[in-house]
Parts: sequence; C-alpha cells; structure tokens
Amino acid sequence: LNRDPGTPTLREYTHRYLSPDSGLLAGVEKGTREGYEAEAERSWLQTLGDIPIDLITKPDVGSWLAWQERQPVWRDRHKPLTEQKHVSSKTIRNYHALLSAVLKSAVDEGFRPDNPAYKMRMTRGVKRENVFLTPTEFSTLLHFIPERYRRMVLFLAGTGLRWGEMSALTWADVNLHGNPPTVRVTRAWKKAKGAPILSYPKSSKSRRSVSLFPDLVAIMGEPGTSDDWVFPAPQGGHMWHGAFYTRIWRTAVLKASDPETCRALGLEPLRREPTVHDMRHTHASWLIAQGIPLPYIQARMGHESITTTVGVYGHLVADAHDQMASAIALTLSGAQSPLAITQ
Repeated sequence: LNRDPGTPTLREYTHRYLSPDSGLLAGVEKGTREGYEAEAERSWLQTLGDIPIDLITKPDVGSWLAWQERQPVWRDRHKPLTEQKHVSSKTIRNYHALLSAVLKSAVDEGFRPDNPAYKMRMTRGVKRENVFLTPTEFSTLLHFIPERYRRMVLFLAGTGLRWGEMSALTWADVNLHGNPPTVRVTRAWKKAKGAPILSYPKSSKSRRSVSLFPDLVAIMGEPGTSDDWVFPAPQGGHMWHGAFYTRIWRTAVLKASDPETCRALGLEPLRREPTVHDMRHTHASWLIAQGIPLPYIQARMGHESITTTVGVYGHLVADAHDQMASAIALTLSGAQSPLAITQ
C-alpha cells in the first residue's frame, strides 16, 4: 500500500476542518464552531482520533457507534454508574453527522476515496418524551420554586421562550404599553467554549414578537434601564442556566415529584420530571388545548418550519383523530356503492 506519509490523522484533519482559517466550514458562528470542537473531542476523536484519515473503515465507524451508545452523558462521566445517564440517540446522531461532514470534506480534498460514515445504521434508542405539565402540576412545581425565581419560571411557561432567549432579554426588548404588551426576541445566549456568548436566536423565524397577558406583565416588576437584564441573576449580571438548574430547578422538581411531600401540602405531585425546556413544551400544549391553530403556535414558538410544530405538538391537537375519521366518512357518504374489499 503506497500511502502519503503526510496524510493527517482524523484528529488533525478535524481541527483543520473546524478552523475558521481553513475555509472548509464557512458561514458558522464562533460559538457553534467551538461547540463542534467540543463534540468531536468527547465523541469519535476518543476512539478514532489517532487513525490516519485514509485508513478509517466502515467497521471502525460502527465500532465507535457501539462504544458511544454505552457512554454516559459528558457531565455524568465521573458519577457512580448508578447515577449516570446514557447519551441520547439524538445526540449520537448529531455526533455522527459531524463525523460524516468531516469525512466528506476529506473525500472532496482527495485524502480518501469514500465516506465510511455515509448511510451508517444507528441504534434508534429510546427518545426522552417531552413533558407537558397540566396547570395543576405547574402550580405544584411553582410552589417549590423560591419566590425570587418564580416570575422567571412563570415567564417561561407564559411565553414559550427558550432559556437562552429569556435570559438575553433587556428592558429595551419589552413594550409594556402596546396592545397587547410584547417582548421582541432578537438575541439569545449560545453555548461556546469557556462561557456562553450573546448571539442571534436559533433561526430567522426565532426573531419574533411574543405577546404578554396582563397578569404576566404584572409580575415582571418595575422596568429598569434599557440595557438592564429583565431577569438578572440574584447577585446581578447574566442568569446562568447551569447554576439555576443545579441549585433551584432540580431541588424544586424533586420536591414536587414526591407524593408524601405534596400530599402533606394538598398538592398534586408531578408524574414526570420536567426540564427547564419543558416549560416551552408546556406552553405550547396549553395553547393547543385552547384551540389555537398550529401555524399561530409556529410563529409564537419561533419554529423555522411548520413541520417542526406538527412533529412535536401535532399529537396534542384535541379531537384530531375524530375529525379526520369524520371527514373521510362525510366524503364517502355519497358513494354510489359500498366500498369493495379486495381479498
């Protein structure tokens, strides 16, 4: 086998592919690029990184996938085995897609003849189901949220904003005198190496105005100056998701999920443990329960495509199955002869 001794390893080529100076990955924000670097380091570079890029085979990729499906999520890697959660199938698909993009680039540059990650089958895995809280369950959760944080949790459930969007709001984004009052989403915190960075929202449709109901306006408090955060951390500055989740959210959810604690207080315990992002899902489920059309919900949630809205929330539409069955029955009611069943 005649090989070029200068052929890079997968690790070397990955760093080149992700470097803003190489020009191989254009149109990507700094934070996103750094996120890709972190994903590569915690996934396939762990097992394939030192292999020359032209020697990686489809079985190598398959072996990595089998290894990856056994791994805990990165933040749990130092916890006892009984406390670890495995990497989700969606996360593994994201890792695989990045690896495939790197290998495709290597093909385009002539380092190898094919892409061994292309059309690789992956275990479907068990997807975590979104949690949709009833208003009663939400009241239970809110009972255990410390008072200084309640207006923020109410705002998340009352608007459907993502955490990164909510925590990026300044009072310049709030119009309390409109009819109705609104908040304008134009920025969001994005993950990046070292610390989150303030950037554009997730997609173009995420730049949107979201209406506020009167009680939500009332709990938002006295407006600050235009560049003050609407929901600052208690000590001032930007509210960090990690600190809030660990110190506030997780404790409140555990208490709200405990039947004995809730029974003593006359509260309905949670049936499942929601994440902070599930406030967004809960918001959408409440809109659907009130008969709000999915295209309106798409605009409010900032989904790029209606297919996302339908895929995530379509099953919640009340009486959808009955309506579809009735529509077909009505259409066929005028048929001249009974439907024939072909044996």
